[in-house]
Order: sequence, then C-alpha cells, then structure tokens
Amino acid sequence: MTQRPQPEPAPAEAGDPRTAPVEPSPGPAFVPAPRRPAWAALSALAAGGFALFYLPLFLGYGYGYHIDELYYIACARRLAWGFVDHPPLAPALLAPVVGLLGDSLAAIRLLPALAGAATMLLTGWAAARLGAGRWGQLVAAGAVLTVPVFQVLFGVFSVNAFEFLLWTGCLAILIEIELRGEPRLWLAFGALAGLALLNKHTTAVLAVGLAAGLLLTSARRHLTGRWLWLGAGVAALIFLPNLLWQIAHDWPSLEFYRNAAAEKNLPTPPLGVLVHQLRFFGPTTVPLWGAGLFALLAGRLGRSLRHLGWLYLTLLVLLAVSQQARPDRIAGVYPILFAAGAAYLEPRLLGSGGGSPGRRWPGGRWLAVALPALIALGGLLTLPPTNPVLPPAVTARYAGALGMVPQIESGAGKTSELPQWLADRFGWEELVADVAAVVERLPPGERERAVIVANSYGHAGALELWGDRYDLPPVYSTHNNYVLWGPPPEGTTVAVVLGDSEERLRELFEEVEHAAVHDCDWCMRWRDELPIRVVRGPRIDFQSRWYDLRHFE
Repeated sequence: MTQRPQPEPAPAEAGDPRTAPVEPSPGPAFVPAPRRPAWAALSALAAGGFALFYLPLFLGYGYGYHIDELYYIACARRLAWGFVDHPPLAPALLAPVVGLLGDSLAAIRLLPALAGAATMLLTGWAAARLGAGRWGQLVAAGAVLTVPVFQVLFGVFSVNAFEFLLWTGCLAILIEIELRGEPRLWLAFGALAGLALLNKHTTAVLAVGLAAGLLLTSARRHLTGRWLWLGAGVAALIFLPNLLWQIAHDWPSLEFYRNAAAEKNLPTPPLGVLVHQLRFFGPTTVPLWGAGLFALLAGRLGRSLRHLGWLYLTLLVLLAVSQQARPDRIAGVYPILFAAGAAYLEPRLLGSGGGSPGRRWPGGRWLAVALPALIALGGLLTLPPTNPVLPPAVTARYAGALGMVPQIESGAGKTSELPQWLADRFGWEELVADVAAVVERLPPGERERAVIVANSYGHAGALELWGDRYDLPPVYSTHNNYVLWGPPPEGTTVAVVLGDSEERLRELFEEVEHAAVHDCDWCMRWRDELPIRVVRGPRIDFQSRWYDLRHFE
C-alpha cells in the first residue's frame, strides 16, 4: 500500500506561539514535604516560655521597671503617628493595656511575654512546614527559649519583642511563597513588613537583606512579577502615616539615628561583632542554626529557599561593617535558622522528617538526645544574667564569672556591676522620693509654681508615673520625644533639675542651688550620685528656645 504524503505545515509567522522558545518552569527544583505541626506539644512548650519570660517579675529582689518601660508608658499616654526614637506601633499596643489593666509591671510585661510565646509557636510551625517532625519542631521552638537576647527582650516591654515576632512572621511567609508557589502571598508579606516598619525603622535592613538574597539566587524571578511590588506598595501604604509625621516634624528620627551612631552606639570591630553573635545567641545553639544556614545555602532545602540564607549573611556583613555592639539587630532571623536547622538535622539523626529520608548518621539517636539537652543547658546557664531570678549581688558575681556584663553603649557612665538590662531596673521609686523631698523643702510660694526638668526620659517617666503619690509639680525634659511635648509654661521661674552639670545650668539660670544627691547601688553609674538642683531666674526664653536645648540620642 502506498502511503499518502502528509501536507507540510504552513510557515509560522512572526509572533506565532509555535516559534516561542519553551521556558523552564519558574517553580523551585525541590520543595520540602511539610509535616503536621505538633500543636499540643508546641503549645505546652510555648506556655513554658511565657512563664519564663513573665513570672520572674514576681520574684522581687528589687528589680523594677526598666528605664525604657517608663518612657513607653509616657508615650502610650500621648499617642501619635510617630516619636523621635521609634515609630508608633509599640505605644499603640501598650495604650489599651494601660487603659484596661493599669501601668503595673504585671500589666505592661504581658504583651512581650505573649510575643515570645507566639515566636516559639511560629518557629515550630515553620519547622513543620520545612519538613520537621515532632522532634524538630520542639527543638526549634525550644531553642528560642534559650537564646540570651530573647530571654532579656521578651521579658521587658520594648519595640524589640514585637520586632522579633514580626520578622519571624515575615520570613515564614517567604517560606510559604515558595512551598505553595503562590506569589500573591507577597501581599501578606507586605502587610506584615509594613507593621514591622511601624514598630521599628531598622526593619529597612530586612528589606536590604531580602533584596540581596533575591538578586543572588533564582528567587530573583519574583522581581519580574507584579505581586512582590504590590506587596511593597502595601508596606509603604501602612508606613505612610509615620513618614508624613517625620516630614511634618522635620525628620527628628534621622537626627536621633545620627546622634546615636556618633555618641551612643559602642564601636565594635568585625570580629567582636561575630563574637557577640555567638555569645548572645548562645554557643550551644550554634549546631542548630549553623545547620540551618548550611541547609539554606548548600543543602537541598536551599534549592528553593537559598535567598533566606543569603539574607542572613547580608545582614551579618552589614552588622560587621557598621561595627555595632548591639547583638539584637538581626535577632529576628534566628528563629527561621532554627527551623531550617531542625528540618535538616532530624532525618540525619532519626532517619525521618526533614522532607527527605536521608541516611541516619552514626550515633544519630544519641545526638538527637544530646543536642536538645545541650541547648537547654546553655539556656539554664545564661538565665540568671538575663532575667531577674536571683538577688542582684548573686547575679553580679555570676554574670561577671560568665563574662556577661558587657558595655553596649559608649560613655564612662554606661557601666555597672550588673548587666545593663538589669541595672536599668533599679532606683526609680527612690529617685522620685528624693525629688519629692527637695520639692517639699521649697518655700510655699515657689512650690506652687515650680516645675521639674529631667535630663533623661527615664527620670521624667518615673517622676510622671509616681508623681501623684507625692503631688509633684509637672515634669518636663529635653530628651527625645519629651522635647516635642512642650516647654514649661510661660513665666516659670523656679525648677528642680536632675542631672545637668552645674556649669551648663549657670549659663541658663541666674541662681543654681545644690539640693540633694540621689544614690543608687545597682544602677548604671551615670545614674548613681545624681545631683538634684534648684534653679531660679531663667536667662533665656524657654518658650522660644526649648527645641534648641534638645538632645536626641
């Protein structure tokens, strides 16, 4: 039989889809197999974390409000779209707590402890999404509990507790974008990143790290899609009110950051920055987060999530180049490194989990017991210097033996026998009592029209918090946002001043009288032997010159 010839296909014209090259799928080459989160076990562990962060405040030993907590309470009572030294989110979260529960330590430390517990849950969930089973989820979440930086900052109210939670959430969403192949999740990332910016401006460095991670890996494909940019638009829209506040107030936060970099932050060489990372994130957690970093950069997990590994390395390099002593600047990345490390190690130690069967290492089951035990031991060893669980004298000796009494801010007075995060919790009520005694000695006519001027937001916050107890005069300060809350009223001629030098005060007032000295045994040294003076007869018009007296740092 003769085969009938087939007709030749018509020539393709320009633009015909038949001539377009076939592009490879943009999806990742390897996606880990998610596991079911062990919610009951994770919740029990997170409850233990909450107790560790929250309950030490009930032990006593004289530890009170942290200096920053006194300031945040003052900010929460004067809500705005911005403050000189931080965006508005943290005071906005604190305001309803103060309104409903009051301003006690138990009330204001509830939110940071909850943020710590939520970070633990989110870390365990991320480990499950990366393929870790019960062992890996609990080890990753438990590691958060043992990190010295987290032990400190989930135990006091500040922007940092919320920063850690928000960063962990942002990175968890990046994992979900790859696991689901769902670019629309960039909108959720943008919303969370916008909230993180409203909490702390340094979230901008997270964007820098992410940009580097995207450009250096195949995840750069997201840069050509619309969803990443729409997510960036959502973040910008959420942050816009604070941006407008900065413009309206002539960018005070930029001045604050410049001054802090020049006068407050302690310069640290790059090697010192790396040592701080090891010390303040716990040497015993290094095998876990180190495995996580390896898995993201060189393991199978990195085929879809390598940009997260580069994100961390970029932030670490930026921290080293900037030579900043504060180890918490990039702390929000570590929970995801813990999750990735747990997903990487579990199949190699137990023969299951991690998204791939793998071959179990010799002695793997022994290591699966030893690693969490080692991490827990490290957390127990660093607990006394990070939390008020022992009397101050015992804590000072213990922290000194461990080398955990670092100077993290520049200045001769920024030292103490205790770590700064504990030393800044002493002496506040005694200070208010000392000032009240000076006010009480004023002649009746002066007492009625006097004001108090403090050179630190901590002193001003303490005087406001307990001022009603002694019927103190109004409190003013030229430190950070207090200067925006206004000068003393026109016609003020008498003031009780805390902390300023006598030479400076004689330039501003005709009469300067030394009235008292505030002593504080366990305080930072700049707050010990603090002079309290009475000044009379201002030489300048404070109504017009108040802002010129500001110090943003």
